[in-house]
Amino acid sequence: MNKTISDTIEEFIMASLDDDDFIELSRNDLAKFFSCVPSQINYVLNTRFTVNRGFVIESQRGGGGYIKIVRMQDNNNNFLTNALNMCTQPLSLTEGAQIINHMVERRLISEREAELIKSTISVKALNNPINIDNKLRSNILAQVIIKLMKGDFK
Repeated sequence: MNKTISDTIEEFIMASLDDDDFIELSRNDLAKFFSCVPSQINYVLNTRFTVNRGFVIESQRGGGGYIKIVRMQDNNNNFLTNALNMCTQPLSLTEGAQIINHMVERRLISEREAELIKSTISVKALNNPINIDNKLRSNILAQVIIKLMKGDFK
């Protein structure tokens, strides 16, 4: 598989975060380092370092501007609470899948369970005439998260 510049930038940032909960970087310095435009750095941050994937981005623009990438604490309750809060808004299929994938990464659910949940929020499953898929998707995922938070499995 060929790596894209986005993959390389993501790997660099992840490696920089290895032992820390946050890092501060200059968008322009990163762009120069990778010989790309700053918008490429923005793309990586906006698609690969999202709340759904366990990150918070703080940004300050201007002369002394920086990007601060914060890894959310490994506290599963905090993650589930944040994920549940995200479900108060309609979720795209991609956003829902990112939350589910992060649940697998945190070992809250298995790969098999993830695939089952993804099938319940798929476009095919939610096919409806009035186009409320994103709201239904967030409602379904919210119920899964609430069940995980309660932990009352039998």
